[in-house]
Amino acid sequence: MPATTTTDPATHVTKPGTYNDPELTIHVAFRSEISDVETSELRTTAMTILNDDAGWNRSGFTFVADDASDLVVVLAEGARVDELCLPLETFGSVSCQNGTIVALNADRWRLGGRDWDSTVDAYRIYLVNHEVGHLIGLRHPQDRCPSGESVSAVMEPQTNNLVSCAGNGIPLPWEVEWARNRPVVVGPTPDWDGPKPVWPTA
Repeated sequence: MPATTTTDPATHVTKPGTYNDPELTIHVAFRSEISDVETSELRTTAMTILNDDAGWNRSGFTFVADDASDLVVVLAEGARVDELCLPLETFGSVSCQNGTIVALNADRWRLGGRDWDSTVDAYRIYLVNHEVGHLIGLRHPQDRCPSGESVSAVMEPQTNNLVSCAGNGIPLPWEVEWARNRPVVVGPTPDWDGPKPVWPTA
């Protein structure tokens, strides 16, 4: 777990740590390591998703592209993602967040999820919001698509199995509320045992 704690009024975040500010500007560097997607394309697509009015900015987050930031989104082939994600296992096929790194699997970027029920563009929205959601300290919900629900929570792992809910790349209202909680752990390591969100009961 990151050790840095701040209550400083400055809200610009370029390093992992624990932050109490209600409004946080998260600086993110981008790097594409695949030949068919330029870094500029990755940056433009991801920043459009992250700063969409329907996304995590409803929870007090704004995102800025910053090549000097320690927080980095990397788009790479499966074998390289496997390296970046260790000790997490991504099996050459999925993506992860590991400390300061968000590693996006190139095949998922190109093709979408294995069980995805919509377009590749819609999957990319899910992929970016989900993995960067982990970067800002959000975990998978305790439950997957509870009975009576029809749309997946964005922080559910949706790549290989949608259970019985439709795929979704936008934070649900209760996820927005959960993500407003402070302090925020930015760039958690795989051993971080932060709280898991719980679907609201009717």
